[in-house]
Amino acid sequence: MAERIDRSHAPRRSFPAGLAGLGAPLVIAALAQSLLPGAPNAHGGVPPPSMAALAATPAVASALKKADASRDLLVAEWTRIASIPSFSGQEGGRADAIEAAFREAGLEGVRRDAAGNVIGILPGRDRSAKTSVFMAHMDTVAQPGADFTMRRDGDRLRGPGVRDDSAGLAAILASARLAREAGVVPPVDTLLVASVEEETGLKGSQAFLEAMGAGVGSFVAVDGYLGQISYGATGIYWMKMHFKAKGSHTLKSYENPSATLAAAKAIEAIYRIAVPRHPEELESWLNVGMLGGGEVPNAQARDAWFTVDLRSNDVARIADLEGQIVGACKAAASEVGVTFEAESLQRLKGAEIEGMRDSAIVAAARGALEFLDWRDVMITPRGTADHNIAIQRGIPGVGIGVTTGDGAHTPDEVADIPPYVTGVKQLILLIASPLN
Repeated sequence: MAERIDRSHAPRRSFPAGLAGLGAPLVIAALAQSLLPGAPNAHGGVPPPSMAALAATPAVASALKKADASRDLLVAEWTRIASIPSFSGQEGGRADAIEAAFREAGLEGVRRDAAGNVIGILPGRDRSAKTSVFMAHMDTVAQPGADFTMRRDGDRLRGPGVRDDSAGLAAILASARLAREAGVVPPVDTLLVASVEEETGLKGSQAFLEAMGAGVGSFVAVDGYLGQISYGATGIYWMKMHFKAKGSHTLKSYENPSATLAAAKAIEAIYRIAVPRHPEELESWLNVGMLGGGEVPNAQARDAWFTVDLRSNDVARIADLEGQIVGACKAAASEVGVTFEAESLQRLKGAEIEGMRDSAIVAAARGALEFLDWRDVMITPRGTADHNIAIQRGIPGVGIGVTTGDGAHTPDEVADIPPYVTGVKQLILLIASPLN
């Protein structure tokens, strides 16, 4: 997702226009009446409460106030979670900590599923309705042996995965605990899920929704930058391109075609492919991320390979770009005189639900940010997080973040501390909102 710039934010008024002049008892009575289920509007539907009205109810107001008062404790908890090493497929240590924390927070039904996702429930008013899901992932792109010591640098935390997605993970825990302690009862059962293997193909989300999909009414992936609301699923193709040759000793290399030369020519050709950047509905990305091949320095590689990460917001465009990439590889192999094989590592199809930009879940996410006076709001069809799987299954879903930062997927990732409480408060408001 795009980098966003943090700004200084002041809270807006707590009461909706027209209620500010009433005495406290009348305000509470008016708000309570506006929030009662079953009061139809002029068109026969039941209007959702305004975000200001929701925030002014005693339980939600108490949770928001406690979030502001607990800033240091929230940051300390975030730092503790981020300091637990967690790699894709090896999330056990962090999962142990999150499971214990879910139990301490008083969530119901705390468990791990077969994939290793940690799940807890915040009970809702209507326990028979489809659930809302808030999911953040436990894994990072860091490799075993990485230093997970979190460093404080003024108003920033620094370390692998500190924002992506340790901030999201800590925030779903904090928001659920604060909501429960304040007596916030969400409209429907709300599942808090810490997922596994997001970075290697959204595998935890896939497993969770295969088991629970029919019972899920809305899905929020807490993984991104504060202010961004993603309502679509970007197509993601990962490929491994192999160039194969007989190989030989270096002294004989001039007599035989080079697999590495073919790979190099292919990479050069791939980076000449025109990748659309505008409009956003066609926006695409292409990256050669890994290179490898050969067994020893003094012989030709028999298999020279590289990986391609191809992404596009447009289903037709990603298929066309894939064809151009494969074509460039075949041409390079033919020119040099080696063979070529394409290996598919991952294929996540893009998807978008019609009308999602104007849906209840997007409106609630935007309303929460506007109520909290976060001015830098971006609503985008781009999506590269756990909610992609929900959208592919036709479940309304968004991806949102809880803070800003820089350097994602690097050992020196940084996350901004001041916006984090705003991110937690955003989640409290969404937990209390009707999203289905």
